[in-house]
Amino acid sequence: MRRRRVALLGLLAAGLLAAQAVLPAAAAPRLETGFRRGVGIHTMLNWARLDRGDPGRYAEAPFEGPAYALPEATLRNVRAAGFDFVRLTVDPGPFLQAEGAPREALDRLLVATVRRFLAAGLAVMVNFHDNSQVSRFESVNWLRSPEEPVFKAYLALVRRTAGLLAGLGSAGVAFEPINEPGYGYDGASTRRWQAMCEMLHAAVRAAAPDLLVVLTGAQGGNRHGLVALDPAPFRASRVRYSFHAYEPYPFTHQGVVSKQESARAWRYFSDLPYPPASVPLPMVLDQVRANVEADATLAPLERRRMVAEARAQAAAYVAAGFDRRGIARAFDEVLDWARRNGVRPDQIVLGEFGATRTYGRYRASDPLSYETWLRDMREAAEQRGFAWSFWALGGHGGMALVSEDGATTLDRTSLRALGLSAE
Repeated sequence: MRRRRVALLGLLAAGLLAAQAVLPAAAAPRLETGFRRGVGIHTMLNWARLDRGDPGRYAEAPFEGPAYALPEATLRNVRAAGFDFVRLTVDPGPFLQAEGAPREALDRLLVATVRRFLAAGLAVMVNFHDNSQVSRFESVNWLRSPEEPVFKAYLALVRRTAGLLAGLGSAGVAFEPINEPGYGYDGASTRRWQAMCEMLHAAVRAAAPDLLVVLTGAQGGNRHGLVALDPAPFRASRVRYSFHAYEPYPFTHQGVVSKQESARAWRYFSDLPYPPASVPLPMVLDQVRANVEADATLAPLERRRMVAEARAQAAAYVAAGFDRRGIARAFDEVLDWARRNGVRPDQIVLGEFGATRTYGRYRASDPLSYETWLRDMREAAEQRGFAWSFWALGGHGGMALVSEDGATTLDRTSLRALGLSAE
């Protein structure tokens, strides 16, 4: 697809503009029930296999092998718990790279996967969710301009995929054409994202006039990015709006190894309290110190520096006091944006939220703090009429809903916090 001729790209752009111009002017129809309680599926069609001879290319069958399988027992447990949809993340990179028969095989795999969830009684939100494995397909490298060749190819991919999903003929299918755009932190890139979002929406509508579309703001898809988005161009369309929420990050990302300077200390956080003031600060700082001192890879001077840095960040987390009231204020920003713009609360989706917890090889939040934070987030969303999707069902890193890595059973603490059946 990256070899498409410039002339073809010009025709595509013209077609998208035309499709956008003919959107109906009537009021948006009432959304059907469903897509209320979801869970992310990040292990089936993401983190694709790479070509053994060229790490800059995906393998011809990128999602083949046991690592991409979802056991039927896990699927049954998801449905029995009370979830009504899955947010299926799909790496667009292999679809952008493949041509001919391999490309058609990927389309068939995507359609078959969606049909499997539908047959299990679950609606499906298909989300194009890039990653950093092959840099030329990582969105941060091509969202710089609507004229980027990869973005134009991406528009063609969005249009093609929308047609496939619409062809399923199910009201239980939605399409989220991009995940967490990494721009929009200044006026110019905010305006650029608005234009690109409109182009993505038009690409869907060119092939699927009535498919449910999930749109997001920039700034990594957070609430600030959403409230900077102008929804007026989409008012006559069947859409929902998504934002992601992981605040406070020192709590939700305990134990996570990050290369970001501001997040280096997270790997040494465990048992941080939530609400922050529920445990005396000296106890919090003693745990942080013990975690740093247990790291045998640190040289003595580096260890002393990291103890000071980690303790300072933990103390700042406690002092900030971000609790249920902070969550309420954050979600009210989204609700106020919706009211100002004539967006119904049931069109809002808390598209991702989750936190690391202690299980298996992961040492993160204690069960009580974890359950309290997760319940506060879910209740804040529901009280405002927002749908939600928990991150995520499985995958390594410590945020999984399955009870252990590789398990088919679901974590009972998480289910209780989400208001679902833990039986």
